Amino acid sequence: QSVAAGTYTASLNLNISWSICTVGAIGICAIPDPGSDTLSIPITLIVANDCATITAPDINFGSAPVAGSFSTQSGTITLVCTKSATYTVGISDGQNASGGVRNMLNGVANLLSYDIYQSTSNNRWGSVGSQRWSSTAATTTSPDTMTKTYNYTAKIFPTQNTPPAGVYNDTLIVDVAF
Repeated sequence: QSVAAGTYTASLNLNISWSICTVGAIGICAIPDPGSDTLSIPITLIVANDCATITAPDINFGSAPVAGSFSTQSGTITLVCTKSATYTVGISDGQNASGGVRNMLNGVANLLSYDIYQSTSNNRWGSVGSQRWSSTAATTTSPDTMTKTYNYTAKIFPTQNTPPAGVYNDTLIVDVAF
């Protein structure tokens, strides 16, 4: 059963009954000592806001002869988090960012600039302020409110100078803030 974050308490009550008998000389109960008691054991469970799964597949722009020829890529990031949790999702600027622009790197100095946008909008998906994506605005939410998806588009900036041919890479971090 999925539950929302919070503190849950209950008590486990144990009823104990006994009958102790002091046996007399001929095997008959001489002094019966019956009794009962109830033992109450408090139980506390704390469910914290957290995400069990974050699925963020690789983005692959393929190959093209010039920067303006790369096609826009669409993808989905999926999070499975505590039921009814409210949070924001951010994406870092990557390992090669410069001046707030994400860059893929080939070698030591060859850069290819790109960015990631929330859904099909022109809203940059970043890691700070209004660039973060609220869980209340997820693309889809499962009936139990635990699984949320966030659709995005990724684009190579078409007007940049085309860098030398090669394989360009970057690594991004998806973070969740409660």
